Amino acid sequence: MQSQRLRNLGWTFVGWAFALILTTHCSHTETTKESPDALFEEAEEAFKDERFLIAIEKYRDLKNRYPYSTRAVDAELRIADSYFEQENYLEAESAYEIFKELHPTHAKVDYVQYKLAMSYYKEIPENSARDLSAAYKAIESFQVLEERYPTSTYSAKAKEYILDARKRLAEHESYVADFYFRRRHYLSASYRYAALLQDYPNLGYEEEALYRLGFSYFQTRMFNNARDAFGRLLKAYPQSGWRSEANSLMGEMNKRN
Repeated sequence: MQSQRLRNLGWTFVGWAFALILTTHCSHTETTKESPDALFEEAEEAFKDERFLIAIEKYRDLKNRYPYSTRAVDAELRIADSYFEQENYLEAESAYEIFKELHPTHAKVDYVQYKLAMSYYKEIPENSARDLSAAYKAIESFQVLEERYPTSTYSAKAKEYILDARKRLAEHESYVADFYFRRRHYLSASYRYAALLQDYPNLGYEEEALYRLGFSYFQTRMFNNARDAFGRLLKAYPQSGWRSEANSLMGEMNKRN
């Protein structure tokens, strides 16, 4: 009888030990599945599949559970990237700016600056008649990238986007100047053509802008300015299609003096 009890106790002990091992194993497995790395990988899978709303939720969940993990910082950046990929550029701008402020020495801070600039760039409207304030912000942000991170792999791309943004601004300035010119608001047109020539040189607008600037000055009786504009036109473009008109107006001004 006594030996039977001992055997039963022995089997009970073995059962408890087995249960303890199984519980420990399951607990370990569960912890592994819920680790920061595992959660980050789940979010990355959603990101790769372009399920950005789900990805953002998972990145946020990771941040909330493990706020002091290095993966929490990675998740912050990926949330900004998710907004960008959704073409939600206002949210992306805010997220990248906050990341810069919180992690100014992060290894990918040049990437963050580049993506911030790209968020502004993506907001530049195709229609040159619309507000192009995003172009100024994009240029400024790309220039910050060039100045602070000259060795960055993104610096070469920044130069290309700066040039394109400047072309769009020049197109806008030309559009506004032509608008005034066609309506014979020559004083306003002269201001715009002068700004176009000064701020956006070597972008293909000089020849026409110089002629129209000279003509606008002529119409507002600012003859010295008109002579200067026509003189620059004839010197830089001796074969210009506006050469005869410019010479004719120059002759008329000389007769008046």
